[in-house]
Amino acid sequence: MKILEAKNYNFSNVKYFSPLQLSEHYLLYTRYINSLNEVNGDLKENEIYNNCNSNYSDIRSAQKAKTFCFDAVKLHELYFENLTGNNTKIHGPIEEIIEDNFSSYDSFRDKFKCIGMSMRGWVLLCYDRYNNEFYIYGQDSHDNGVMLYAEPLIVMDVYEHAYMIDFGTNRSIYIDAFFQNLDFNVVNQRIRKI
Repeated sequence: MKILEAKNYNFSNVKYFSPLQLSEHYLLYTRYINSLNEVNGDLKENEIYNNCNSNYSDIRSAQKAKTFCFDAVKLHELYFENLTGNNTKIHGPIEEIIEDNFSSYDSFRDKFKCIGMSMRGWVLLCYDRYNNEFYIYGQDSHDNGVMLYAEPLIVMDVYEHAYMIDFGTNRSIYIDAFFQNLDFNVVNQRIRKI
């Protein structure tokens, strides 16, 4: 696997999030990239395959770390991409999808927020290629609850690190602020790729 590098994001139009909150969150993302690059280097070494034990082994630890870190990188990139503070009025294909599947944007937002309040890590609106449906689902961690064949359209981080500096433990206000910064142009671009 090639060496990954952190992507750059423009947070200049993001409202209600301080530069400190955003920069600390971004720093965490870069640490996942560094860890992933390190574990990928370890997996190239033949010695790691000498002990293949499911209770404890270097290969087991490396595989678990790779899944955790790689999913963390992908989810953070999707999150930062759709958190721009631009194009925040719902429009285009996502509006029709939400109305068809959740009856209204308010109903969708209420359900999305409820799942966000209930999970420990992530909440996503996805298109499921397996059964051709749209649904909201939550993950307790980067690699726990991942749905196969799911194409993320809206991604929100609900780990405390995403909001603690600005919102303390008030996740509800954080989720409201997230929706006020959600870029529907980005969401519609993702829809066009499915």
